[in-house]
Order: sequence, then C-alpha cells, then structure tokens
Amino acid sequence: MTEDEPAIEKRKRGARKPAPRFSREQADVRRAMLIEAAARCLSRGGIGAFTINSICREAGVSRGLINHHFDSLDALLVEVYKSSLYASVNAHIAEARQRRAMNADWPPQQALVALVRSNFSPVYFSRANLLLWLSLWGEIAVNPRLQAAHSELYNAYRAELAEDIAAVARSRGRNVDAPALARNFIALVDGLWLEWCLDASVVTPEDAEAAGFEMLEAQVGALR
Repeated sequence: MTEDEPAIEKRKRGARKPAPRFSREQADVRRAMLIEAAARCLSRGGIGAFTINSICREAGVSRGLINHHFDSLDALLVEVYKSSLYASVNAHIAEARQRRAMNADWPPQQALVALVRSNFSPVYFSRANLLLWLSLWGEIAVNPRLQAAHSELYNAYRAELAEDIAAVARSRGRNVDAPALARNFIALVDGLWLEWCLDASVVTPEDAEAAGFEMLEAQVGALR
C-alpha cells in the first residue's frame, strides 16, 4: 500500500530544516562592515582609493561579497555618505519627531539645541569625517547618484532645522526667515569644519559650536 501524494509532501515539509534564525542580522552585520571598510579607504586615500580592490583588502573579503550587497561602487559610496556624515544628525531628527509626536509640550528649544549640538559631537565632528567630507564634496558635483542622495539628506536636514528654528521663534514672538537661517547655519558649520580640517589651530570644535549658537541666538534669542 502506498501513501497518497499529499501525505508524502506533508512529511517532506515537516522534515525540512528550519531557516537560519539570524541570517538577516548576519547579512546586516556584513553590510555594515563593508561600509565601514569603504569609509576607512575613502578617509585615508580620497576618492582615488575608493576601489573594489582597496575595499576588499581593507575588509578582508572577496569581490563577490561586495557585489552581493551593493549593485555598484556608487551604491556603496552613497551608503558611506549616509552612515558617516548624516547618521548622528538623522538620529536627532528622528528623536525630535518622536518626542513631538509623544509630547506636544516638549519645549522647542530643547529640540533645536540637541540638533545644533549633534553637528559638533565628538563622534560626528571628527577628523575622519572631515576627510570624508573633503573627498565627497568634489565627487557630489560630478556623480548624479551621490548628488541625489546629498540633495535628499540635505533638504531633510535643512527642513527639520528650519522647523525647530521657527518653533522657537514663534514661542518667543519673533519673526525670522527660518529656512534662510537654517541654510546659513549649515553653511557656517561646513566652513568651520573645513577650517578645522586645514588647520586645527584656527578653530576648535568648542569654538565651532559656540559660533553656531551665536548665529542662531542673534535672531531667536538665548538657547544655551
């Protein structure tokens, strides 16, 4: 007597090994490791060192692993840009939005101060990130994919900063051009970063943070 087909298939399915529980997590770890290795290559040797071979050597992996996680070098470059230069700021943006959603009474000044200081945290305001900036600024101008990522991230950051500036100004009865002030603040931070990278004796991170606050406080009042 033979078993019917559905019974056989049911038993086969039951005998199959369960899928690995941590495959997704492991893939995320490998992907993050590749992004970190690529960032180190870029910060040490500029865009000329951002090659498949250099990144493979730095990460100790084969070309196949990079090709598995990224469809091109440009895709990897975009991820380096996002993770190295916007991770800290984006974390504060997400936190500010969550706090506003959960607590309408959260003082707008706190959101603005946290966002300003995120630009100068030791993890973010670092020589490694500054060297990444120098490498990427020139590339943004000629790389459409990186340019699109920069535009998206910059506009989101500027919009959040402008919203926080406007909220503080409204709470104090002040009339300011929040989008313009946000743009000028970002330009000031970029310039101070560049000065520090070229000559650390010209400006310190503390000087840079103070200058950022002074620009905003001239229009919205004391923040610190």
